Amino acid sequence: MDPSTISNVLGTWGYPARLLLLILTGIGSPIPEDLLLLTAGYLVYVDVFGWPVALTVCITGVVASDLMLYAAGRHLAWHSSRLAEGRLLSPQRLQRTTRWFGRLGDRLVFIARLIPGTRALVFVTAGVRGVPASSFLRYDMLGAALWVPSMLLVGYASGSRIGTLHDAVSSLNQSAAWAIALAGLLLVIWLSWGREESKL
Repeated sequence: MDPSTISNVLGTWGYPARLLLLILTGIGSPIPEDLLLLTAGYLVYVDVFGWPVALTVCITGVVASDLMLYAAGRHLAWHSSRLAEGRLLSPQRLQRTTRWFGRLGDRLVFIARLIPGTRALVFVTAGVRGVPASSFLRYDMLGAALWVPSMLLVGYASGSRIGTLHDAVSSLNQSAAWAIALAGLLLVIWLSWGREESKL
C-alpha cells in the first residue's frame, strides 16, 4: 500500500483504532500496551498524529484497560472460591502481592503502572482486596500521566532512526512474511490462553 494512503487511513481511523487496541490489552490482547504507545509516538513524529489528541487517546485507553483488570479482580473477589484456579492469581502470587499492598498501601497501584510486568497482577489484586475505586483511579491516572507521555516521547525520538513513514512501510514490506508468521503465532497463543481462562 502507498505510504500516503496509509497516512490518510491512519489519520482518519488511527485514533479510534489505537483506543480500541489499548482497551483490549485489559482482556489479554497479544499486542503489548507499550508497543502501542511507542508506535503512537512514532506516528506523532511523522505528523500522522498530533500530540494533544494522541496523548488524550492513549491515557484514556490505558486507564480504561487498567480499570478492566481492576473490575476483573472485583469479580474474582465475589467468586473467591475460584481464585485458586487462576494462573494469574494463584495463592502464592496473591499472597506476595498482598504483602506489597501491606507495605506500600494503595500507592502500589501508582508504582505498578510504572513497572511493566507487574501491572496485571497488582491491578487484579487491587480489585480482589477491595481497594476503593476512587483510590485506584487516582493512583492509576497519576501513573498514566507520567508513563504514557514518556513512552510517546521514546517513540517520537525513535523516529529519527526509523525515518519517514515511507521508510517504515518499505521495511515492513520486506519483512511481511515474518510479520504474518509472528501474528499467526501470537493469535494461536492468545486463543489458547483464552480457552484456559474460560475455564475459570
